[in-house]
Amino acid sequence: MWGTEQIWLIALGAFLALVGNILYMLGGTSGFKKWVRRFLGSFVIALASSLVAIFSTGWEWKYLLIFPCLTIGFSLPYGSDVMIWKVIKRTIFALGVISACLVGCWIASFNVSSIVVLGLAIVTGLTSVVLGVFNPFLNAPLEQFLICQLLCLYVPWFAFLVRV
Repeated sequence: MWGTEQIWLIALGAFLALVGNILYMLGGTSGFKKWVRRFLGSFVIALASSLVAIFSTGWEWKYLLIFPCLTIGFSLPYGSDVMIWKVIKRTIFALGVISACLVGCWIASFNVSSIVVLGLAIVTGLTSVVLGVFNPFLNAPLEQFLICQLLCLYVPWFAFLVRV
């Protein structure tokens, strides 16, 4: 059942995740406000997760919890002039956003596949800490986009882990 007939659904989830990443990036630029990042970006990424669920294994109320997890995570402070505090804040920020994946595990009844994906999300998310602390790019919006992409990489896809 999860073959080529699901390509449109994967494309939909990926497209909405891309839009959410762009909104996150825009919310970090001077021309836009932080609410674009915190609320619109997180809403679109959470919407991607819900729509994938609706059109695949079925939606349940727990999907509503992904939005506040992302909103709170995106609202956490992450900057500092002191290196150790920057690392600590970036790690807390990453784990705050990754809490949406913990909700995904709950949705998937903490099955083995969801635990594996949560582990991947944590490892991938922690790479965002390195990127945020030692930004090798001269372009700050690119760094912001990539950080959001790393942190939210698995969020839309937990419906594919639900056993029906």
